[in-house]
Amino acid sequence: MTRSLLLVSLAVGPFPAPAPPVATEPVIRAITVRPAAPVVGAQGSVRLVIDVIAKGARGRDGVTVKVEPGRPPGPLLSDKPPVADVAAPAPAPAPAPAPTPAPITRPSRPAQPPVGSVPFLDPQPDPVRAEVPDPAEQTPEPARTAPKEGVNAEGRQAAAPPILVRRQGSAPPARVAPGWETWRFLPDKKLNRFYPTGTWTIAATAKGPNGTTVTEYASFQLKRATKLSSVRAEKSAGPATGVRVRGTLTRVDPRGLTDFGPFAKQPLEILWRPDSESAWVKVGDARTDAAGAFVSTVPGRPGGYWRARYPGSEHYAPHHSKERQITT
Repeated sequence: MTRSLLLVSLAVGPFPAPAPPVATEPVIRAITVRPAAPVVGAQGSVRLVIDVIAKGARGRDGVTVKVEPGRPPGPLLSDKPPVADVAAPAPAPAPAPAPTPAPITRPSRPAQPPVGSVPFLDPQPDPVRAEVPDPAEQTPEPARTAPKEGVNAEGRQAAAPPILVRRQGSAPPARVAPGWETWRFLPDKKLNRFYPTGTWTIAATAKGPNGTTVTEYASFQLKRATKLSSVRAEKSAGPATGVRVRGTLTRVDPRGLTDFGPFAKQPLEILWRPDSESAWVKVGDARTDAAGAFVSTVPGRPGGYWRARYPGSEHYAPHHSKERQITT
């Protein structure tokens, strides 16, 4: 009785060391702020939520954000071409299998199992378990006392320092796509009526593993609220058919002396539609006086629905009044 024994030769040689990971520059894809157009009223405040989508940032402070009033010192990220994903390098081809040597035939011998032999098994390593921090066990940050905000004795608005921004919680950033992470930030201070209105800048900086940084900019418009009140629409007296619209426009007082004050010398639009299903049409204009009051007469339209609208400005939000109906 014969049996075949397969002899396999192993080529002994140096194994190539794995290539170190290629250091990539940090990249910021998007900066978003909510609300996108914050409006502050006479009471309360507005809290911003800022999300930064970045790649290649390392460390707990891999992405930092600063918010301050003023225009950005460089181009906005939204004005640049969109960031394209870099294609991953193609994997190296697998080595060709070694040729199989021919079997050698030898005379068989009676099998003699070893006495007391125990098969040797390679121990399997325990699976690695990711350590997820428990939010209940983490020590919260001590509360920060915000400085008092307001206006100075001369009635001028105090200069606002940059708003410090911290990342939400201590959880790692969320992954939205291969390699991309979303970093969420909550400013320490909320915006209120005493902060300067107009353009604000968000500067987001991403730091890579080799210390390189990249900074991108976004902006938003902070505005104060306005209000149209006591708006009335009535048929004009006299032989000419028409409608007279009157009312008052006020704004949040920037000096903080009162909640809402008269908003003088502002342009207004008079809107009309024949029924509740039609679109609004601009049919007239008006302008407020020193007390914020306005009046406008629109001829040739005796009935329908009416309202006034303030289109807004760089520092004050738009607003429209409630509609008033006139029946013929």
